[in-house]
Amino acid sequence: MRGLLRPKNKKMDDLIISGNKQKPDLVFSATTGELRVSGQSLPENATLLYGPALDWIEEYSKAPAKQTVFSLQMKYYNTASSKMFFSIIKRLNIIYKGGVDVIIEWYFQSDDEDMLDAGEYFRDLVDIPFKFIPY
Repeated sequence: MRGLLRPKNKKMDDLIISGNKQKPDLVFSATTGELRVSGQSLPENATLLYGPALDWIEEYSKAPAKQTVFSLQMKYYNTASSKMFFSIIKRLNIIYKGGVDVIIEWYFQSDDEDMLDAGEYFRDLVDIPFKFIPY
């Protein structure tokens, strides 16, 4: 198992993807353990957009920060994006089960019951604690 760990002295790069009307901003920091996705997510190919994020988390999981906070601040997202968010959450759940403090911050507009319901659905499928934050 030791061979799978990233050496402590090897600094992992942050992942920063700037968004637009079709894709969200992704800002993942290996140093702070803050992973943020915000905006709208309507890409034609969600795998192409979120593939680098999944790869990044895979590498991050080898030597995660003491606490990891995944903040999802979406105005809207399509079904393909939803599947990718759940893939991210499942990978974070593995990190959580490995003993790392992981929290999901699920932001939703206070009048958007669908967004709240989606977060509650994801919460019920994993072990990670969720914080629901209306704005």
